[in-house]
Amino acid sequence: MKFDHQLGWVKGIQFGGYLAALERGYLAQEGLDVNMVAGGPGTDYRTLVSSGRAFVSESNVAGMIDGALRGQPLVAFAAVMQRDPGAIMSPADKPIRSVHDMVGKTLGVPNSVRAQLQPLIRRAGIDPESIRLVPVGSDPSLLASGQVDGYYSWSTTAVPALRKIGFEPHWLHVSDLGVPGYGQVLIARRDTLAQHRDVLVRYTRALVKGWAWVVQNPAEAAEMVVRKYAPPGTDLSEQLAQAEMMRDYIVTGDARTHGLLWIDPQVFEKAVAMGREAGSVPADAHIDVASFVTQDIVKALA
Repeated sequence: MKFDHQLGWVKGIQFGGYLAALERGYLAQEGLDVNMVAGGPGTDYRTLVSSGRAFVSESNVAGMIDGALRGQPLVAFAAVMQRDPGAIMSPADKPIRSVHDMVGKTLGVPNSVRAQLQPLIRRAGIDPESIRLVPVGSDPSLLASGQVDGYYSWSTTAVPALRKIGFEPHWLHVSDLGVPGYGQVLIARRDTLAQHRDVLVRYTRALVKGWAWVVQNPAEAAEMVVRKYAPPGTDLSEQLAQAEMMRDYIVTGDARTHGLLWIDPQVFEKAVAMGREAGSVPADAHIDVASFVTQDIVKALA
């Protein structure tokens, strides 16, 4: 079967397992012909999948809850990073190690992260007005230049980028503050799950092999991605640093006992509860996690 996987960003080692599955023939072994479509800042991957223009893509826990609220017919069926790499970056010599350390600071965070932080701030007995949260894009140099005191990004991409420009960061995972999450949640339409379950099982099996190879061969994986798939000028040393960091997020938690790409609906349940507390999930909104998260695919890999 031939289909498109819409990537959430430009091709790089953060998608190394998908590219390895393609490059090393794991997809072909499963009878699949997959076109890995590069994304970018304006890529609306959830809409591309929900409209049927892409077969699969990636999202995150907050994105899936938002999709459910919007009525998007999506289902999450696997998760690459068992620990959410999302973190608040800060200067190593002025680290933000807790919510209390955020008081009096300016933090650059996306709106979705703002909704996650606000209940944590209130739980800590802190006046939300004492922490300035400003929207940002994907440029960690805002932190290096001192325009913000803290900056939200994936540690696996921001830390190597900041170190490349000579800035040593400290990073505080939002998961360590109590925000449940995954990184790179694989998504498809619900009717795709119903009609092409076998394809998703075969695809996920190939991806598990691809990610296992990247974890075991980070240097070779980074070289492969830079040589053949990444945009011209992509820095190999930075890609290698990302690959090495990603291992601790991919092979952890449930992945150690259930296998790579495992997904647990309880993570989403906890996030819905936090969303209700924060007000980002309306109190009267009916959200059935079972309707947009399934373990059917990962359990079929055993």
